[in-house]
Amino acid sequence: MPFGILEPKLAEGVRVPGTVHLYEALHGIDETENAAHLKRDGDIILVPQPSNSSNDPLNWSRKKKDLILAVLCLAGIMASTASPLLASSTIVLVLYLGKGFQPIALLTGWNLFAAAITSIFVTAISVKYGKRFLYVFASVILIAGSAWGSAATSYRSLLGARILQGVALAPFEALLNASIGDMYFVHERGIRLAIASLCVFGSSFLTPVITGRLTATLGWHWMFLFLLIFSCVSGLLVFFFVPEHVYNRDKRFETDVLGEAVGQLATPSIDQDEKVTESNTLAQEVPESYLHSLWLFSGSKSSRPLHKIFLRPFALLLHPAVIWGCLTQGTLIAWTVMIGVVLAAIFMGPPLWYDEVNVGYMYAGAAVGSVVGFVFAGLLSDFLVKSLSKKNNNIYEPEFRILLVLPQMAFAIAGIWGFGITANDMYTYSKFLPPVFFGMVTCAMILGAVASSTYITDAHRDIQVEAFIVMLMFKNLFSFALTERAYFWLLHLGVRKCFVIVGSVQIAISVFTLLFWVIGKYDRHFTHKYNIIAILHLD
Repeated sequence: MPFGILEPKLAEGVRVPGTVHLYEALHGIDETENAAHLKRDGDIILVPQPSNSSNDPLNWSRKKKDLILAVLCLAGIMASTASPLLASSTIVLVLYLGKGFQPIALLTGWNLFAAAITSIFVTAISVKYGKRFLYVFASVILIAGSAWGSAATSYRSLLGARILQGVALAPFEALLNASIGDMYFVHERGIRLAIASLCVFGSSFLTPVITGRLTATLGWHWMFLFLLIFSCVSGLLVFFFVPEHVYNRDKRFETDVLGEAVGQLATPSIDQDEKVTESNTLAQEVPESYLHSLWLFSGSKSSRPLHKIFLRPFALLLHPAVIWGCLTQGTLIAWTVMIGVVLAAIFMGPPLWYDEVNVGYMYAGAAVGSVVGFVFAGLLSDFLVKSLSKKNNNIYEPEFRILLVLPQMAFAIAGIWGFGITANDMYTYSKFLPPVFFGMVTCAMILGAVASSTYITDAHRDIQVEAFIVMLMFKNLFSFALTERAYFWLLHLGVRKCFVIVGSVQIAISVFTLLFWVIGKYDRHFTHKYNIIAILHLD
């Protein structure tokens, strides 16, 4: 295997799930037998293969799929906006509610904790009954939480609203990437997963820039009122324009999941009776009408018992790829949360004495950084897939996605250390440098989110929902822990030492995650052969 990726020893007729033949051979004749029967987009073989049904989301027009994704991204922005909603208004809330910095920080922490716990139930429901109901439900809950927050006058009431908003966040964080895997082919996912990561993880850094000004001019309740208004709009769009897109196609079409040889996937062995049965099934399947697509439920999507689906994410806590995803994505997201909750304490004191408006402006660097990360990820992710696949005898390996960890590591370490050093001594350094370094951290965060989500989607699509749930739980619980300890560390270690330690931890994590480039394919083979889900009888 080229590029240093460890190649497992395979029996004849066996391949590693996720490894797919992406391009036709150079002379226009595919090297695999029967490949003429595979469907293509130009010279790119479609992975997975779409069925012949018009109800299969893979067969929907690109315009329809992109509209659905755009609506989900907008709703995801509204839900993720709620988490940092209070970041620039810390001092105002400390004075209004008569609480210290730590309880105010925990208003964000409990929001993330609620999202983590809710995600466990999101998994079971989405696998069993599909994703549409959960998106609609989350939109309604977000509206309710925002309305509650706009009327809250006590700490306990505001905490209840924040927890409700956390419940609304879980489906968008957990399912949006999986929705892309449901609707798009491998060669189309990179840029769209980058857009989804920007919307869910990156756009929230623009929130404090806006809410700081709102708090100063209209009062902090207006943060919730504006979110309520826009959440109502996005909720209506979700209801009317996001149909169910979980589709049970025949397993032989799932060419990125199966473990047979590539050549056997083009024309799977089907006897005449099976062909007749499939033709009759497709003939009886009526194209779904728009009114029917508005139903919240469209039947069961899995024959598995609900309790088994509920337990599946816990079985993945020891899955190497899922652990890698947690470290690649979750730690950096948590570092940005940590920076966000201590930002007010750092800059509202000497020497700058910033008010909530200026503290909000400090997040502009983070917002710009997330856009830069999106551009990097969007340009590199699918480009690496196509160029490296061509150099690899037209064979695509999901490990090609992992190369995004290289720029992630550079931006993350420079950003964390740079923020700690410059924020600690703004008499020596410019006040504009900490936001720049904060932006580098968010840039790295987007790169890590795209790398992990694209790799899991392409390498382990059969467990992608459960994997994203585990990653979400890790990210949110780790972030909750940091919000609980951040001020303590800041007071006892100082800004510089605190972030130097964090940056050093990130170096170790980045080096460890890069090793997955070498062992990733071997891990895919091993976890397919010794499937922990099957071993525990949860399949």
